[in-house]
Amino acid sequence: MELQGAMSEPPVELTERVPGARARLEQGHRALRLRLARLRRPAWLGAFARDFGFTTAVVVVYFVLRGIAPERIDFAVRFGAGLMHAEKALGLWWEPSIQAWTIRGRVVMEFANFVYAYLHFPALIGVGVWLWFADRPAFRRVRNALFLSMPIGLLCYYLFPAAPPRLLPLYGYEVAIRDTVFGPGTVVSYDQPWFFKNDWAAIPSFHYGWMQLVTMAMWAYSRNPWVRAGGVFLLVAMTWSILATGNHFVLDAVAGGLVIWATWVAAGRWERPRTRPTP
Repeated sequence: MELQGAMSEPPVELTERVPGARARLEQGHRALRLRLARLRRPAWLGAFARDFGFTTAVVVVYFVLRGIAPERIDFAVRFGAGLMHAEKALGLWWEPSIQAWTIRGRVVMEFANFVYAYLHFPALIGVGVWLWFADRPAFRRVRNALFLSMPIGLLCYYLFPAAPPRLLPLYGYEVAIRDTVFGPGTVVSYDQPWFFKNDWAAIPSFHYGWMQLVTMAMWAYSRNPWVRAGGVFLLVAMTWSILATGNHFVLDAVAGGLVIWATWVAAGRWERPRTRPTP
């Protein structure tokens, strides 16, 4: 104990005889504590927490605003039926046949439910983390495209609420589609807080649109063929799942894809001047 004390504190006579010794010693202690603190908390951690904390806050606000949209059920049902009739006229009414094939096997049906309920947010987070470390301007472009899509979606959900195919049978329409995600007989639980839930926020489909954003980012910022193939798989799986579960029309996905294309281009033009190298 005596030896430890002697090593941790220099003799009083020394610090008093040498001018400024105590001040330099205290400065050294402060520098050491600062270095130890930096070792405990990496320099990037603060910026990472700020970026993803801000993104999370924006997403939460978006879902709250989507969830509190006024219910216009009559309009939503008529609009959903109109989408169904439009698809029949265009030869795009594929939802019943896709679901009929899917529900023949319990495992396949549960996989479709799982993809719909759980895949898009982990995919977004994974791509966001990858780009944050690998290419910060690319991260900002993807994030800004996501942000720009939100007010467009909210405007559509408030002005043009639409019933998804799974709800049309409840309002008298003879549609051979049932609810596989929210109905009984599934192991997938897609419970959401009541202030997030909006059954009529169907067009544009951001289950599809945001997965398209993931795929576009994986193709734009990776040359690895396996990464690109993974992006295609994610988009194909999500397209199949939104139709097989009766949660969206084909036209919902088309609208979601168009919104993301527009916001991707806009975000790219926004980011380009900031990332242009200086001469």
